[in-house]
Amino acid sequence: MKIVPVDAELRGSQAFADIRRAWPEIVFHDAISNAHWGRLYEERTEFQFALVEDGELLAEGNSIPVAGMPASWRDALREGFGAGEPDRLCALAILIDPDHQKRGLSRVMLEHMRGLAHARGWDLVAPVRPSLKHLYPLTPIEGYAEWHREDGLLFDPWLRAHERLGAEVLGIAHDSLVAEGTVAELEEWTGLRFPESGSYVVSGALVPVEIDREHDRGAYREPNVWMRHAFPGSAGGEN
Repeated sequence: MKIVPVDAELRGSQAFADIRRAWPEIVFHDAISNAHWGRLYEERTEFQFALVEDGELLAEGNSIPVAGMPASWRDALREGFGAGEPDRLCALAILIDPDHQKRGLSRVMLEHMRGLAHARGWDLVAPVRPSLKHLYPLTPIEGYAEWHREDGLLFDPWLRAHERLGAEVLGIAHDSLVAEGTVAELEEWTGLRFPESGSYVVSGALVPVEIDREHDRGAYREPNVWMRHAFPGSAGGEN
């Protein structure tokens, strides 16, 4: 296995499109993300990378340098192309092909992203999308983020992967990703019908989708958990 840049050839491949099935469709409809995502590969090239093995794409990682602490994932995307000298790296995504999950690849990707930050003397901050939260969509994120196993480690596997590399939980990123549209659009993105206004549990979504039929609007507001991989030697960093 090796880490490679995400070049134009890779971006144009079917494998690059297929790997996105690792996430539910609804997360690909945040307007701020869609307005800026393509710029990552053109303007922040060195912070986008992929993991390949024998020519096969296994995973993709995306990150962006930011100046100061963003409020959410979508704010990091917007502010990462603004003014100001970057002082930290913000993780945006690590996608593992579903056919290659449970091989420890997420750790490989996370370690590389952390290395990109630390090589520049920066912290890596991550608005983490908890991997099992979709199984508990009615549980408030504040409580879920504090769940622990009997061994004292965090309950959620993706939060725990960060924790095992020395990351600390900073807090909750509310409305980190927002997908809004007409009722018909929300039905298309989720594969469900929404006959009346209310809250609906959607497969793969971390929280319910909210539907307002009177105004023909629907919204999915996803919370994330902020975690920090401190640069060694900085306050709260590793020894």
